[in-house]
Amino acid sequence: MEFILKEQRDILAVQNELMNILPEIKEKPYICELKQFRKRRSLDANAYFHVLVDKIAKENKKSAEEVKISLNLDYGTIARDENGLKVGFKALDGVPIEKFFKYAKPIGYEIENGKKFIKYIVYKETHTLDSAEMAFLIDGAIQEAKQYGIETLTPAELETLKGYKGE
Repeated sequence: MEFILKEQRDILAVQNELMNILPEIKEKPYICELKQFRKRRSLDANAYFHVLVDKIAKENKKSAEEVKISLNLDYGTIARDENGLKVGFKALDGVPIEKFFKYAKPIGYEIENGKKFIKYIVYKETHTLDSAEMAFLIDGAIQEAKQYGIETLTPAELETLKGYKGE
């Protein structure tokens, strides 16, 4: 269940709901999570992003998946943990990271005990982006599409995409 909390009465409603279901759930442990509300991106914006991905892929003679990964690594949102820290890792040079993490971008290297390690930053998967993050990704895809002469929506048409708020 999900609740949007704006006022004290919303908190009281959640408390009341939890008290009502407590007898049903007390034999199993549950986790309650509180996080900032973010408007979800629209399916229209998502569909338009994939249209651009497909057109760019045809121009580049690449797969749509390759283009989607490339766009996400260039214009996507860096993943953060529950404390707001950027997610990254290092791996021994030569490990085919793309087989395990498609949204990990190399950002440097270091030598440790005579061995070279590549450092990576991790980006959020596109299906987890909120509307503002998706709008930024779409803006990047539009820039790429224009470089190939691909026709894109006008700024006015973009504004009609539900949930799209470009820069």
